[in-house]
Amino acid sequence: MTERATHELLNEIKHASEAEQFMDNMATSFIRTNPAEYLAELLQIKHLAKSQVIREANLTPSIGYQYFDGKRRPNRARMIALGFGFKLTLAELNTMLKRTGYAILYAKDEWDALVIFALVQKFDLNHTDELLYQYGLGTITGEN
Repeated sequence: MTERATHELLNEIKHASEAEQFMDNMATSFIRTNPAEYLAELLQIKHLAKSQVIREANLTPSIGYQYFDGKRRPNRARMIALGFGFKLTLAELNTMLKRTGYAILYAKDEWDALVIFALVQKFDLNHTDELLYQYGLGTITGEN
């Protein structure tokens, strides 16, 4: 089955008179990727080792491996840190966030805007954290 465009799905939702009407039709179109599955997919695509990504994401090994094994679900900030660990582009990171159920980076949010800037400039996670801290916005690695 070919993937349906988002605008088609949205149109179907808008014109439905009952939830049941679109839920049944769209069941195969919903994206339900848990973070561990997506991280495993990225490992294969990027040809990286878990240990390398965990190190680049500034995660403790025990926590990092739990994210990859699905024993813990990373929050949005940790997913962003993992994106830096994979050296993702802005588009790739936003895809990862969407596919794992998190909000994409939003240019009108100052924290997100600085993360976007850092990604475009190809900053590493430490440099990005320094930038966020400089503007009094905390850090990616310090988020709970």
